[in-house]
Amino acid sequence: YPDGSIGLDRGNKGINATSDAQDFVHLVKSSKAPIPGGIRVVGSGAETAHNVLDGRTDTWWQPDLDAALQDRWIEVDLGRMVHATQIRLIFPDTLGLRPFRNFSVYINDGERATAAKDVFQFIRVGRTTEPNQERVVEYDLMTIDPGMATGDHLTISDTLNFARVQYVRFKAEENHSAAALAGIDVIAVGDNLALDSVRRGGEIRAGGNTNNSAAFSDGDHNTKWIATGTGSWIDEGHYFEWDLGAVFWLDRMIIEYGHPWGQPTIKEFEISTSTGAPLAGLTIDRVRSNYDYQLLTLVNAIRSPVRSIYDLNFLPRKARHIFYHNPSNIEGWVWYTMFEYALYGEGYVAEVEMVSDFIDLGGTKSIRRLSWEADLPQGTYVQIRSQTGDSFFIEKKYYHKNGQEVVEGQWNKLPKSQKQPIVEIQRRGSDWSGWSQIYTEPEGVFLSPSPRGFVQLQVRLGNENPEVTPLLRNIVLHFDDALISGGVSSRILPRQVVFDSLQVFSYVLKPSFRAGDQGFDRVYIQMPFPAENVELMVGGEPVVPAGVAMVGDSLKIDLFERVRRDSVEVIFQTRIQANATAFNGWVSVIGDDLQQGVKPEDQHAATVFVPSVAIGQELIRQVEVTPLLTPNGDGINEEALIHFVLAKVEGAGPEVAIFDLSGQQVLVLNADAGGFKWDGRGEYGQLLPAGVYICQIKLAVDVGVERAQRIINLAY
Repeated sequence: YPDGSIGLDRGNKGINATSDAQDFVHLVKSSKAPIPGGIRVVGSGAETAHNVLDGRTDTWWQPDLDAALQDRWIEVDLGRMVHATQIRLIFPDTLGLRPFRNFSVYINDGERATAAKDVFQFIRVGRTTEPNQERVVEYDLMTIDPGMATGDHLTISDTLNFARVQYVRFKAEENHSAAALAGIDVIAVGDNLALDSVRRGGEIRAGGNTNNSAAFSDGDHNTKWIATGTGSWIDEGHYFEWDLGAVFWLDRMIIEYGHPWGQPTIKEFEISTSTGAPLAGLTIDRVRSNYDYQLLTLVNAIRSPVRSIYDLNFLPRKARHIFYHNPSNIEGWVWYTMFEYALYGEGYVAEVEMVSDFIDLGGTKSIRRLSWEADLPQGTYVQIRSQTGDSFFIEKKYYHKNGQEVVEGQWNKLPKSQKQPIVEIQRRGSDWSGWSQIYTEPEGVFLSPSPRGFVQLQVRLGNENPEVTPLLRNIVLHFDDALISGGVSSRILPRQVVFDSLQVFSYVLKPSFRAGDQGFDRVYIQMPFPAENVELMVGGEPVVPAGVAMVGDSLKIDLFERVRRDSVEVIFQTRIQANATAFNGWVSVIGDDLQQGVKPEDQHAATVFVPSVAIGQELIRQVEVTPLLTPNGDGINEEALIHFVLAKVEGAGPEVAIFDLSGQQVLVLNADAGGFKWDGRGEYGQLLPAGVYICQIKLAVDVGVERAQRIINLAY
């Protein structure tokens, strides 16, 4: 937006395709460079021709007064092929001018009559049958396609409510000196979201004919993707995975096939969509992808005559990736072309991800906070992450024109017309932190290591309702000169321990001081469990700390005086239950909210490993459940205590539930400060009958669900 804020773009239905024709460019034989849409050619009155595209009724195109009848015509180029539902002619409502009395309207889909020349065959879609006196004349468009295909969401009628249009020609069929034309509107199905998918960061990974795999998404009816051969879709490459570059709300797809010698020989095809979520339940034999795809349709086109245009209409769904393939083995030789694959949806884009350039802070800085301001209507979200570092290297990337990355050797062998320019990318060095957690509050502590010289931000904007969009107004980094300008490194010993054992650790901070540095007198260390028996050494000498406390999940140690030249060692006891536990650290000055992050001395210097977790043993461990429960008021065994330890777990916590012997769940337990307990009561607070019950601990993880079960005897 003009004020610098960022929101989501919107796709619309029922658009006037002439209003933005000049925003689209396409290749022609008569020019070496792509040309924009607009007025393609005019028989006479060239100086006023552009008026038919300006959306106004008080400007118009008028042929030259002395022009011959055969020169009283004008032709509009939409810049791309659209699926148009109507042609609307608007004549000026001005004293002294009249509508054209007799005329014809022609269209062409952009395909050349001969491959080498810009020669086009037009079909007439409208003509006056009596002298016209109307200021607005409309011609509805349609296409007859008598194919016998079937499939979910497929329009099976032989009459489709659109025609393929790139060029529109208006031709007067009567001389009249006062006749003028104010506008030509081409009402299209909508904004074709397939266009520019490669340019906006997507790609098309095709199994076959990779040189032209982007051809079906370019809005040019002269280019096409070709599938030929026999056998399975995997062997012959009759598939593609299409990344649209963003997540869209889609509700319609129009796919057009053809064949060099007549009808296409397409037999059947399957389409699935994905938002980009990781694979969960589908196999690579079905989609050959690492994304989780949901089936949209399986179209059967075996019956003759074979349909050429497939119009799919469905409920809005979020999609960034489309996987297309011919699912069965193909009998006989197949040769078909896919001319265009158009995508439509109404509403704002569902989700976009943006990554900033590297932000140079002008030297090593300590970043205190990241603040942001956004308008968030219900059903929208903004997700911001950060990463920091100091060093870079340059990586070269090589791309096919379809957006697919290739290795340098393949790129060198491609024809010039199939190459994108070499892309030199400034990559993060080994000292970069990786993306932080999401900033959940508009005013929050900076979550990436600091001090650093460079910052990069990642922003996701999205919605759960296509009718609303978030608006990100600003992001502000708050930083100061570093407490220790050379940085602080850390290491921890030992680096390998036994699961859930109380272990003594040594955490060493090594500052690199420079002249003028403030120093620090407070240390924070993030802990997996509360620390015990904390000791402190400064410069190798024991020191009594001014204060020791657990603040949230961090151990806070205060010193009586600032450290300005020495190393600091913190000795403590804690236990570890997750493999690769990182001990992140910060230093600060008491009374000042400025904190400086600590970076590991090398990649894993501040990380502790638990080998027994890494090799994939049970995740629910050390389960202890009171076997006998007697809630009779005598103060003995009034509650069953349920204790266990989880290994290598992130995300949702465990579910603990009580079942009777028939398998019926009677209660889901909630943990309090003392853990999980059961008092013998059911879901509605009633005491349950005496008997044997099962306590089940269930944990959902990325590899499935793990359960542990123990028996509890209930007696009175």
